[in-house]
Amino acid sequence: MSLVLAAARRYLMALGMGWLPFSCLRVLVLKCCGVKIGQGCYIGFNVICDTNFSKLITIGDRVTISHNTLIFTHTATPAKSRLSEIYNQKKPVCIGSGAWIGANCIILPGVVIGKDCMIGAGSVVTKSTDPASLYAGNPSKKIRALQLSRVEPGR
Repeated sequence: MSLVLAAARRYLMALGMGWLPFSCLRVLVLKCCGVKIGQGCYIGFNVICDTNFSKLITIGDRVTISHNTLIFTHTATPAKSRLSEIYNQKKPVCIGSGAWIGANCIILPGVVIGKDCMIGAGSVVTKSTDPASLYAGNPSKKIRALQLSRVEPGR
């Protein structure tokens, strides 16, 4: 029975994340697949979360995840090899509240993205990030700390 549920979860995510027209529906699909998601999040088209261990993904409040982002929680493969024995890992991913993930990013297992952190488009996040900072590149590197004080309109 668990194989049937896993297959259904994979197909729901694969189909739903590409054609559902509203972010709120894509959030609902991810929640149905086991991803923990806070309030007020935006999920872009074709955001794919690891379907094998989706319950290991936590997304805080007011997070933006732009189109075509991939979130992985494991590195296992069914192919039997020495590498598959050495690099077989399963680790949670946590995206802090207020974070903004640019388009076409890849987030690898074990990463914690800090609160109010911005990840530049096309980045590969291999290590955890500091809060309120800008990261970009492959592998992503800290570019600078972000100034989060509010600017009054008209100034």
